[in-house]
Amino acid sequence: TGFDGFGGFITKRDARKYEGQLKAAFLELVKGGALGTAGFSKVKLGLQQAPAEKRFSPPARDGKADAAAITEAPQADFAKMGKGHGYMQAANLFKLCKDLDKLNSLPAIVFNFSRKEIEKMLMKLIQELKDRQEKKYYGTEEAEFLSKKIMDKRWADYYAKKTAWEQAVKAKESKNQEAKASRKNAEDGERGAVKDESVDVSEDIGDEPSEPIDLRDEIDLEFSFHSPKAFGQWSAEITEMFKDMRFRGVSQPLIDGLQRGVGMHHEGLGKRYKDAVEILFRRGYLKVVFATGTLALGINMPCRSTIFCGDSLELNGLMFRQMSGRAGRRGFDLEGKVVFLDMAFMKVRSLVASDLSSLTGEFMLSPTTLLRALHEWELATVDLELGNPLPRSKDDISRCVAPMFSRPFFRSETADLQTQVCYQTRFSIDLLYQEGLLASNGYTRGLANIATHLFEVEPANIVLTRLLSKGLLHKYLTEEKKSMTKGDRRSHITVKLVAILGWLLYRRRLPSSLPKERVQRKKHLGSKLCPELPPMPHAIQKEVLAYNRRVVDHVQELAWTVASTRKIGDVDETLPLSRELFHIDWTKRPGGEPFREAKSSELAKAWIKQINRCRTRSPFSSISGKGDYFDSIMDIVSSARNVMHLDLNCFPVVAHPMYGESGLEPTNSFMLDFMIHGKIKYLWEDNGIGPTKAWKLIADFKDAVKKATAVIKIFSGTEDIVYKTFEELDAEIGKYLRDQGGKS
Repeated sequence: TGFDGFGGFITKRDARKYEGQLKAAFLELVKGGALGTAGFSKVKLGLQQAPAEKRFSPPARDGKADAAAITEAPQADFAKMGKGHGYMQAANLFKLCKDLDKLNSLPAIVFNFSRKEIEKMLMKLIQELKDRQEKKYYGTEEAEFLSKKIMDKRWADYYAKKTAWEQAVKAKESKNQEAKASRKNAEDGERGAVKDESVDVSEDIGDEPSEPIDLRDEIDLEFSFHSPKAFGQWSAEITEMFKDMRFRGVSQPLIDGLQRGVGMHHEGLGKRYKDAVEILFRRGYLKVVFATGTLALGINMPCRSTIFCGDSLELNGLMFRQMSGRAGRRGFDLEGKVVFLDMAFMKVRSLVASDLSSLTGEFMLSPTTLLRALHEWELATVDLELGNPLPRSKDDISRCVAPMFSRPFFRSETADLQTQVCYQTRFSIDLLYQEGLLASNGYTRGLANIATHLFEVEPANIVLTRLLSKGLLHKYLTEEKKSMTKGDRRSHITVKLVAILGWLLYRRRLPSSLPKERVQRKKHLGSKLCPELPPMPHAIQKEVLAYNRRVVDHVQELAWTVASTRKIGDVDETLPLSRELFHIDWTKRPGGEPFREAKSSELAKAWIKQINRCRTRSPFSSISGKGDYFDSIMDIVSSARNVMHLDLNCFPVVAHPMYGESGLEPTNSFMLDFMIHGKIKYLWEDNGIGPTKAWKLIADFKDAVKKATAVIKIFSGTEDIVYKTFEELDAEIGKYLRDQGGKS
């Protein structure tokens, strides 16, 4: 009765209201003794099943015949569903797709976040279709006899057509010779000659007949998911598309899959194949597509069903909404179907019942953000001085930009965020000034344009300007070029550059563990210290450590300054979980001041002397004996007082150790290893990075190198060794990606 009198569509709010009423009704039955444990279990099972001819009836209210009063429910209990790998079996995939086809629920997108798994699923399904088709025509003696009979007839027809075609070709050649002779006689003026236009040799004899396709190789609709209707409508274009992909070197198994209505979509595929999948799916030719998260958003590929195979950490409530939202084509389908295959019931329940994530801003106040704002302000000032019109006045620009650096974009119950933002802006200016990117008048200078152009890879942009301005990168590449050996890939100058950039661009920590399937191999080896990135040259590492030290000192000064704006109060003296209040002031404690009668004793003096009096560090953290000097940024973030709210991502350090260790934090050598062996598949074995993530990281790394190449060219020219090495590196990464079948 939860929806009695309801008109129109049922919203999620209505469903939750009904769910609450249902729970309340069950709770009342259980409390009143009308529904026992066995009866409740059968009711739960009954509600899980799809509606059938035999209707489900509620239990008797007297509580005496719980089991007898309930119609026997099917035995399938969704709550016992567990995670499995049955979706990797070809027979299961075939049955699922066939069942959906019978229910008129195709086209469907099969989602799985592992690129390796969807490639296997595609190949297994294609092979399963071929095997079943071969079994149909050659699986038994009778079927084989009938198939041979059909093929014999086809070959006989083929030979007859080919003989007729060859005779027609000969006849046409004979007519052509007669026409040539006639033209020659006409030119010579012989009597009885026929002019060229009087001889008709334009007879069309058609193309040479093709050999018949074996029954096991042709596309049988029973073992294919393509749409005959769509193929009939777009046959010429689809056939030309397949021919073009063969010419372009697309793998034949992938083309075989498309011909049978099955495709694949992930970021590692070639652009031509992905475009073909998207076009054929939208035209209704393809009915089954295996995909990773690339089809979650941004690509128009609606379907009738979405299938989730297996589980993944990337599958959260928001991603589920995006993916499941593909099911149900607007204007075509009244509803869409969502299928979960080999996923634990608890995960399914959490996904279905999850709320959409709250929309929150990700604005981060960093030195590069401030530098970009000052750079744009400088450009506006120059345009105004040159008399160029501005789209908005400088006062309007100032009113729009100023809040970014004076007001917080989020709320905190304890921190004085507005004060912190103002001081953080001030210390960011100081850092940029000391790095030589800002002048005393606030205008940019030096290599500031490089830093602003590479704003997406902070702090790599600031460190790169530091290395370039001091000539360290030029000196390093010049020396390494002398020792470069053609046959040794590790000695190439581009590889040496990656050994530096690997510390700066898209850095990843070392994997906590490596896959069990890692095997020793004799070729396609990575770097010598794989999976750890080798240390940087001494001069460059010294400069990076000096930069980190400067940033950490600035953060400490920022924390001390912000903490000085507010005295220690109850907020700082309250434990975060238990909310217990412990006063620092002895006079406010229940026991009063210690050593009241023996203040002059040696024990009292020694005890009072060792007490830390901190302004920046939390009173609870200072119990360990540490004062206002912090070992690392992590120490500041985790141990500072509640007057400020600090985030690790706000401070542009490079591989800075989390807990104050000396040197740089060990870093994953995935990019260096890729540049040596050029094989993405080995990054999983050696570096613990899956193919999907590896494609993303390498593509982003290449984009950053390309941007750096463009901006370095402006400052140095085309003959500079740094520019030439960056340019060569960009070309090499693109070549490796193309060799792996991806876009460059």
